[in-house]
Amino acid sequence: MPAAVKVRVPATVANLGPGFDALGVAIHMYLEIEIEPRRDSVEIMVEGEGADHLPQDESNLVIRAMNVFFDHVGRRPPGYAVRVKNPIPLASGLGSSAAAVVGGLFAARAVTGRTVPQIEMVQLATSLEGHPDNVLPALLGGLVVCYRTGDGEAGDADLRYFRLEPNDRLVPIIAVPREGFPTSEARRALPADVTFADAQFTAARAALLVAAISTGAGADVLADAMEDKLHEPHRLRLMPETAAVHAELKEAGLPVALAGAGPSLLIVVPRPESATRAEQIRRVCRTRNAGWRVFVSEWEPEGARSEP
Repeated sequence: MPAAVKVRVPATVANLGPGFDALGVAIHMYLEIEIEPRRDSVEIMVEGEGADHLPQDESNLVIRAMNVFFDHVGRRPPGYAVRVKNPIPLASGLGSSAAAVVGGLFAARAVTGRTVPQIEMVQLATSLEGHPDNVLPALLGGLVVCYRTGDGEAGDADLRYFRLEPNDRLVPIIAVPREGFPTSEARRALPADVTFADAQFTAARAALLVAAISTGAGADVLADAMEDKLHEPHRLRLMPETAAVHAELKEAGLPVALAGAGPSLLIVVPRPESATRAEQIRRVCRTRNAGWRVFVSEWEPEGARSEP
């Protein structure tokens, strides 16, 4: 085992409006993990978001992911100390669980020195986290389209993906409310069926969104592209504060969507407008609740990485 290893994993935003369970993108906000060898004990310390209530023992998701990797390659080190620095708000729609899983897998791969094919890393991560649209951009960076072969109900072996580069003429802005919202509750709000008209509407918007983010389309096209009728209307009913901000930003012509399952929001704007639009978003958020935080971010091209 090397003397020390550092791992960095980006936050991610899934769905992007109409790309339900199919689109995800990595952004500039990073979970950092430092790991050092110990003789016979496992220690973990968490700093930042979630430090006051995330488990600081082997039930922590980072350690669980590490142990899955160790078992996969048939090698466990005798002990190690892990320090996790987490700026990603929990239960916010920014992929905090995916970052923890991917970070743990990368840390374990680095300390064992075992070469594992990328597809196996994808399978391990998705089996643990369950949301490929968050896991894949955390692993790979960029904008990822993911899908399954066949009827879409098969296992991880049938997962496929296609990676693209978001255009740097566009800037992602993230608005995060004070309180999180469990993804499990947001998913329970979804209907069992949708109308043909809503499915057609959303499919067209998802195709347009991939083109718009890849080519750097203008705000008017982006605003159309980020509209959704499959999941957002049902989830926003459970999040009245987020729904109010979402409606006001949309009324102002801004391209806005739930970040993942919410309750955070993703707004994508042309780069020359980013500072002005960020202040506009802050003003809207302040009228609802002083607890909102607004981050002007960037697309993350690289995904997870480790260094000695």
